[in-house]
Amino acid sequence: MGRVGLKQNLRKSILLYRTQLDEVVYAARNEKIQNLCLDFMLQLQIQSFHTYLAIPKNKEPKTNQIIGESLALGREILVSRTDLKNHQMLHYLFDPKIDLVSNNYGIPEPSSGIKKTLIGVDALIIPLLAIDKKGNRIGYGAGYYDELLSELGGAKAHKIGLCLSAPLDFIPFAESHDVPLDFCITPNNIYKFS
Repeated sequence: MGRVGLKQNLRKSILLYRTQLDEVVYAARNEKIQNLCLDFMLQLQIQSFHTYLAIPKNKEPKTNQIIGESLALGREILVSRTDLKNHQMLHYLFDPKIDLVSNNYGIPEPSSGIKKTLIGVDALIIPLLAIDKKGNRIGYGAGYYDELLSELGGAKAHKIGLCLSAPLDFIPFAESHDVPLDFCITPNNIYKFS
């Protein structure tokens, strides 16, 4: 089995593990991650950020509490809608009054809104399946977040992953175009990568 096959098997195993998590355990881990993230955002003085909206069927770490409390603090929040035809993400100012609709992947997205760019955001909150101790992440394999991260170029935005479990020692699949994250927040720790 080649590298691609091994990576796909790892993705499937992690996703299967995550979807089998007990609901009580999942809820507790979510609450811890979101509270740690909110405290960390205060520490980093985050005023504007881009975040994902969790895919319910995949039991991703949720971001609803982060979004709600950030709105109350007056932070600017951007979310994306996927342009599947052109393989890109379009960014919109989050507005709780705008309906969210699920795309073909089951990702909640804004149905309309004010289009924005990532220029000037302080942080990006990134979904992932797994991460290693160097900040290399494994996503779902479609490459949308790889493109989003490279879109930043030399911008100073903090790249923060949310993960339900601790980092792996090493992911042997990192490629030259992969952009490592700066931090990962798990239920019990905030990991910083150099």
